[in-house]
Amino acid sequence: MKKLAFSIGLITCAATVPAFANSELRGDVDVLLTIGQGCAINGTTSNGVNTFGTVDFGEHSNLDQFIDAESTGAAGGSIALTCNNELAYSIELDDGTNANAGQRRVTRGGLDHVEYDLYQDAARTQRWGTGVEAKTLNGSGSSQPLTIYGRLAAGQVTPVPGDYQDTVRMTISW
Repeated sequence: MKKLAFSIGLITCAATVPAFANSELRGDVDVLLTIGQGCAINGTTSNGVNTFGTVDFGEHSNLDQFIDAESTGAAGGSIALTCNNELAYSIELDDGTNANAGQRRVTRGGLDHVEYDLYQDAARTQRWGTGVEAKTLNGSGSSQPLTIYGRLAAGQVTPVPGDYQDTVRMTISW
């Protein structure tokens, strides 16, 4: 009895897939994607340090009046940040490498200095700093322009001519 059942099974199997007929085999392929939580910013990297942009006050012969400037991106244009849609994030700016008692300053070789500050708004009323002074936003999933507004304080003593510089660290957290 076992022999007969075995023979019938072979005949049935052979009859379902003839060797000479066109055949096809179908199945599914899974396609996967994981979107990680995060942000990306346009900029450049040099010696392992990210550079996101510049606030350039230009050339001036005196500091009698306020002098305003806006940031530009590292490759020209504006600084742009892309974060996941609906991702809450914050951007902090520290007081820079030449700060004195929380006052940002550009210096010429550490000898002379000029006071300035950075702001979140064009009216320059909301200081941009750390903690409660951080800028908080929600991502849109698309590139969002990011402008840093700078102002040199008016009425400072004009120091000796030369190039003045400071470096401010930007930290983006989510």
